Amino acid sequence: MSCRLVALMAFLLLTRPGSAVAQSDASLGLGLGTIRFPGGSTLGVISLVPSLQVIGPNLALDLGGTLASLPSGNGYAQGRLSTWVSSTPLVGRWRVALEGRLSGATSGAATASGAGQLSVEGLWAAPRWGLAFAAGPAAGWIANDSNDVTAWRGRVRGWWQSLSGRLQLTGIAEPTRFLNAWFTDAGASVVARSRRFEAGIGASARVSQRYGSKAAALASIELRVSPRVTLEGAAGNVLPDPYQALPASGFVMVGVRVHFSPPASRPDVLVRSRTFSVFRRGDGVLVRIRLRDAQLVTIAGDWNGWTPAPLERTDGDVWESAFPLMPGLHQFVVFVDGAAWQIPEGVPSVPDGMGGRIAVLTVF
Repeated sequence: MSCRLVALMAFLLLTRPGSAVAQSDASLGLGLGTIRFPGGSTLGVISLVPSLQVIGPNLALDLGGTLASLPSGNGYAQGRLSTWVSSTPLVGRWRVALEGRLSGATSGAATASGAGQLSVEGLWAAPRWGLAFAAGPAAGWIANDSNDVTAWRGRVRGWWQSLSGRLQLTGIAEPTRFLNAWFTDAGASVVARSRRFEAGIGASARVSQRYGSKAAALASIELRVSPRVTLEGAAGNVLPDPYQALPASGFVMVGVRVHFSPPASRPDVLVRSRTFSVFRRGDGVLVRIRLRDAQLVTIAGDWNGWTPAPLERTDGDVWESAFPLMPGLHQFVVFVDGAAWQIPEGVPSVPDGMGGRIAVLTVF
């Protein structure tokens, strides 16, 4: 059954629909670290970590792996491929998505293993939060072992992000029927980000009367020192993998990642000028204003009942915030330190009916 599952997943993953607005990032990481296994044994590793990511409004593709040199002189190779493809909204904000994952690892032909998962998902997504339900089969195999394993998985996941998009919370629960017994994996994570910095922390647990209960935690940090270079660090432990019989382990890793893709094009730019820019973000927009010597910048529009909403100061004289906006024409006005600002540069305007003019933004 697992071979048929892997073949079906490979076909679905490689024949996914494209997206005219997808962005890609190809990169190569070089890392140094230590891995600790149950019983206290440790390994120092040097690793190369290639990665290709493609992100669009209705798709996400992640292709990557690890090539590591171990102290014993043996090599270790691990690869992964995951994709998520969704429909456009079908009823209200409800969508249907297909997700697939393939992974494999080897440190020699005798220890090769692999796993695959396929899920059909229904999700409801708003600009700042969402909820999704999924189900599907999973399978695993180990070289020189004729007993392939299969399972059925369910999943419930939810997410929330702040108005500016700088803070994101995620929770997930996955009940699994594995070898005639149940276990449930549950986890939660928090990610905080700015233009160049991202930090995350997460915790997970496996609950099962048959297989025993376990817990794990993970922390990571990234600093984008230039458009081409990112410094990375991570530490924590991971739960055992029942599909490939991989043990639980702890690790500490630091490294540097070089990005080869050119700076992303911006098909999501709605307005751009020297002082005022608007970018598409999911089901809303990100407004960015450059002003010197301002103490408070707010924006009011027809999307928030004309109630001034504050923008957040980011770098120096840059202020920004994200707002949920539906496609169409929207009117707005910007206030600086409580006083109305003139129409931003590069933004069209219309009469406000009281002898003045008001800015207009087109979202498409």
